[in-house]
Order: sequence, then C-alpha cells, then structure tokens
Amino acid sequence: MTPKSGNGAAIHRTALVATVNACMFVFGVVLLLMGSLLPTLKVSSARAGSLGSFPLIGILAATILIGPILDKAGAKRALAVSLALIAAALVIMPSLLSFPALALAALIYGVGGGVLNTATNALISSLSASGRGAALNLLGFSFSLGAITAPLLMSLLTSRFPPSVVLRILAVAPAAVLIAVLALRFPPPVLSGTPLRTLLTVLNHPLVWLTGLLLFFESGDENCMFVWAGQVVKDVAQVAAVHADLALVALSIALGAGRLLAALWLEWLGSRNVLLLSAGVTIAGVVVARSHESFHVMAAGFTVIGLGMSATFPTALGVLGDRFPNQTGTVFGAVMAIALAGGSSGPLLGGWLASSNPKNVLLVPLAAAIAIAILTLIVSPRASPS
Repeated sequence: MTPKSGNGAAIHRTALVATVNACMFVFGVVLLLMGSLLPTLKVSSARAGSLGSFPLIGILAATILIGPILDKAGAKRALAVSLALIAAALVIMPSLLSFPALALAALIYGVGGGVLNTATNALISSLSASGRGAALNLLGFSFSLGAITAPLLMSLLTSRFPPSVVLRILAVAPAAVLIAVLALRFPPPVLSGTPLRTLLTVLNHPLVWLTGLLLFFESGDENCMFVWAGQVVKDVAQVAAVHADLALVALSIALGAGRLLAALWLEWLGSRNVLLLSAGVTIAGVVVARSHESFHVMAAGFTVIGLGMSATFPTALGVLGDRFPNQTGTVFGAVMAIALAGGSSGPLLGGWLASSNPKNVLLVPLAAAIAIAILTLIVSPRASPS
C-alpha cells in the first residue's frame, strides 16, 4: 500500500468513526425527546404517559431484532433506514393532530433509535479492535451530548419558536448524518453467508448472559438516578425544584465526563479494573449522598455517582466485543435488550423505595454497584479469549 492510499484509508476511517459517533448523538436526542416534548403537547396526563412509552417500545423491539441483521447484512443500510425514519417522524409530528398518529410517529422514531444504538456500538467495536473499551466510552460520550441537546434546545427555543419549529430544527441532525452515511463506505458483513440458526448459537455462551445481567443492573441504576436524582434532593434537602434539578445536571455532566476519562483509564488499568473501580466510585457516591441532608453534599454525592456509573456500560460492551469480534451485532443486541429491561425496572423500584423514605432510592445504585462488582469478578476469567 502506498503512503497516499494509507493516508486515504486513515482519513476514511476517521470520517466513518466520526459519522458513527454522530449517529449515537442522534440516539441521545431521540431517547430524551419525548420527555422534553410532552409538556408542549395538548394531551391528557393518562395519554401523555402512554405516549411516553411508545418510543421505548420501538427501541426495545428494534434492539431485539436488529442484531443478527447487522452481522448478516452490515450496518450501512440499517443506519440509513433508521436515520430516515427519525428525520421523517420529527418533521411530520408537528402536523399530527390525533393521538394514534402521534403514537405511531413516536413508535417509528423509537424503532430508528433502537437500531442506531445497537448498530453504532457494534460498528465501533468492529472498527476499534485495538481499543474497543476506549472507543465505546467515547461513543457513550457522544450519546451524553445528544441527551443534553434535546431538553436544552426545547428549553431555550420554545420561548421564541413554536415546538413545531424546534422539532424541525432537531430533524436536521439525522438528515445531515444520513447524507454522511450514504457517502461513506462501510465494512462488509463478516457473516453474510452464515445461517441464522448458526449465528444465534453464540447466545449460548455464558459470558453473553452474565454480561447482560451486569448491564441489567447498570441500566436500572442509570435510569433510576436520571428519574429520581432531582426529586430525592428536593425532598431530602428541602430545596426548590429548580435547585434540586442541578443535582441531575451534575450527575449527567459527570456521566459524560467520566466516559471521556475512561478512555485513558482503560489503557492504564484494563477493563476488569475499570469496572471494579466504577462500582467502588458509585458506592462512595452513595455514601456521600447519604451522609448529610444539605444540598451541596447531596449534589456532590450524585456527581460522584455519575462518575461511577459512566464507564460501566461501554466498558462491558468492549469486553464482549473482544470476545466475540465477528458477532457483535447479535451479541450486543441480546445484552442491550436485557439492559433495557433493567432500565425499565430501575425507576419503578426507586418509586417503591421512595414511598417509605426518599433516601432509600440510593439503595438502588448501592445494590447495583455491588452486583456489578460481583459479576465482574465472575466474568473476568471468562472474558479472556479462548
């Protein structure tokens, strides 16, 4: 290979990685979009709750189904279709007047988001054989940026523009990324000729289910904290909601920053130690948050919890990618489906615990961190290539 062709390949890979991270940014926007949009919709509380569930149903359905398709057909078409679905749904939602039509649009962009989540993680894992954990943590940082963008734009722009304009502004992101996806060459699928039944045999490996269980606890922990952090600080520290929400902001910023730092920690410590360190930091954050009922101490505790949670999900996926480099779509789809189940149960468990004492919500990250540490010690010997 000539230097010129080598430089061209490096530039193309950089563009491809940047585009995949942009896809994950779009998923972050999608995941938090309905929460930002619901206050602007003229629907009843009961219908608002139902409407909020449709994107999650779409994400779960897509996550379950897309894995083997990625391994057999590649990621380019999957990413292109999902981005087109999301852009179209955002553009048409402002003109929809009936609840069924809004629900269908929410389901459609949820399906697109579910495909984006699995496909981007699988593709980054395939493109980053020498540093999967670090690359997946950077991908997680892109998700955090997208997750912040949706509520921020809705908050800043709805005072000047109607929600329909804001939605169409948001639709520019998936449309622009779609153009980049169509323009780039993607790696061909490694297992295009493999029968589906043979491909699915990888799911018999204990490491897949042990890691899925680990991510079940992690996802439940993260979603519980996102839902309950502000409320717990408000109830315990007796502060106004606007101040209590700063604890959620601090947790979210720490989650994103921690994923950037994890890219360095992984090279130094390795995946096993990063997972154990993450569990330890989360436990330390719980101890701090429970130690005093002042706003500043509790906000500091939630910040430490955010740092502790940050690296677990992408690092665990990196371990799976190292062990199953040719079946990342199937494997990632399976463990992410398990994680979504945990993500749904975490806030419900937090609500049950909060009914007796708001501080008891912090038992969720405490228990999750202990479970993650135990599972990491179990998984570690299995994580090495056979």
